[in-house]
Amino acid sequence: MDHKKPIILNDLEEWDFIDYIDSLIQKEETVDLEFKIAKDGLPNSLWDTYSSFANTDGGIIVLGVKEHKQQFIIEGLTKEQIGQYKKDFWNQANNPDCINENLLVDKDLYEGSYKGKRLLLIYVPRASRTQRPIYRTKNPFGGHTFKRNHEGDYKCTDAEVRRMIADSDESHPRDSRILSNYSMDDIDKETLIQYRRLFANLKPSHPWLSLDDLDFLTKLEAYRRDRHTKEEGFTLAGILMFGKTESITDPECAPNYFPDYREHLETDISLRWSDRICPDGTWEANLFQFYRKVYPKLTAILPKPFQIKNGIRIDETPTHIAVREAFINALIHCDFSEEGNIVVEQWVDKYRFKTPEQCLSAKHNIIKEEIVYVAIRRYRKCLC
Repeated sequence: MDHKKPIILNDLEEWDFIDYIDSLIQKEETVDLEFKIAKDGLPNSLWDTYSSFANTDGGIIVLGVKEHKQQFIIEGLTKEQIGQYKKDFWNQANNPDCINENLLVDKDLYEGSYKGKRLLLIYVPRASRTQRPIYRTKNPFGGHTFKRNHEGDYKCTDAEVRRMIADSDESHPRDSRILSNYSMDDIDKETLIQYRRLFANLKPSHPWLSLDDLDFLTKLEAYRRDRHTKEEGFTLAGILMFGKTESITDPECAPNYFPDYREHLETDISLRWSDRICPDGTWEANLFQFYRKVYPKLTAILPKPFQIKNGIRIDETPTHIAVREAFINALIHCDFSEEGNIVVEQWVDKYRFKTPEQCLSAKHNIIKEEIVYVAIRRYRKCLC
């Protein structure tokens, strides 16, 4: 049974419940499962786990189970305890001094009997992006917001909390944030010239070609005017895509920005890499230039069979497209406010696209598009 689905809690027959608890105990505590003895009332740590499950991938809290020397012992709860715990749970779940938001409904609490002992199960769903962060008390900062790693609840850093808050605002995506005191002086002219030239080659009759640079960047949402606040300026995405290196790494923008490509194509295992591309002061290390430098490296070792389709030579294979998509997805989804940023690695037989939040394989089906143009439209109009 899939313990992530709350419907199973209400639909379980007694014999199903026994099998279900057996499966949980065999699984032991994991990223989405927590046992608590709850002998003397609802443990205060329950709300740490509630927060961590809600901010991660959801999970099940089982009350009435004791852990001793890495073994789980079914202690059980009395009928009176369960009745009181349910009452206390709902009172606390709807008290903003305890937790900022109640995500649960009645069916998410389930009382069951396991080998003659009563247990109380609490299903905590994953909070939606607009609901996160879920946190203790009325203040999300200062260690009141939790995340789940393996079998433990860990306090989120204030930077992680700010990222969740920014992500929750659908009207103002994080990378559309207007940066203070940025101007055309922060845009790398050569990058903009190269991009406009490529854009013109792909869309030779597009009406944006007649626009001046600032209006062109505005169409791409690299520059934005906020209708409500009257604020205007370059966006985070715009500077990441077209900016000078020192403008990108300014504290106002992305001070931890450091895109990194590492090539491992030599047979000598003592070498850390055979080639590397990273901000070293010899080039403007914005995302457009990083893409232009790295993508040819990623595809250089791929075979290019000679193909003709409708009288046109086709140089790309599905593998080329998959690698490109994985690379672009990593650039889009990377949080450049975090330390580490994106690391792209290539070996003879595999690629790795690693960001602070994910590691993407190049083995994906993707949609073939005009990458640079679509990139500008999707990375808040700057990357695809």
